[in-house]
Amino acid sequence: MSPASLLYATAALLSLLAVGTTLPPPQPLSAPDRRVVDVVEAGQARSEVEHGYAAHDDTSGTDDGHAYRQARGWIRYALTTFDDTGVTIACTFVGTTSGNYDLVVEDSLIASKRFEATTGVPAVVEILVPFAVTKGKTSIAVVLRSRGGPTPRLHELRTIQDHNEVAPLAVVQQHLTPLFSPLGVVR
Repeated sequence: MSPASLLYATAALLSLLAVGTTLPPPQPLSAPDRRVVDVVEAGQARSEVEHGYAAHDDTSGTDDGHAYRQARGWIRYALTTFDDTGVTIACTFVGTTSGNYDLVVEDSLIASKRFEATTGVPAVVEILVPFAVTKGKTSIAVVLRSRGGPTPRLHELRTIQDHNEVAPLAVVQQHLTPLFSPLGVVR
């Protein structure tokens, strides 16, 4: 086959492949990346001031070197979030004090839980907040409210979010480029 024929055949093949071709939507570059967005350390003055601490009928102290807050009423903090993905609230409890509590986010009851302290080792409870509650918000009010007695001893609150990085269109197009080029065409 002559070089001119090869060029013609290659160009014809490429035009057939391109007819009706649409670009696929951008795909995530990798699996979701869980990120801690904000952390408040309960019982630590500076952290509480930075997070708009407010409470009713609460106490603070230390348990095995861990500062905590505990309430017979409620404890409230303002935490930072990304406005475009769902949020998980991670509550770290310390000590051997069990308790019933409600987690309220932006005035919506998210969960009513019982924490059973068994070992005295800090334990983390993660609670997924429905996206509709936090959508479009970069700061959320998180309240830990007692139910029928004091809350467990709260050491730390975290906002955790999955973040999907989307490939730019140029990267998607690059993957659609043929591995060969017609003669005389530089890519």
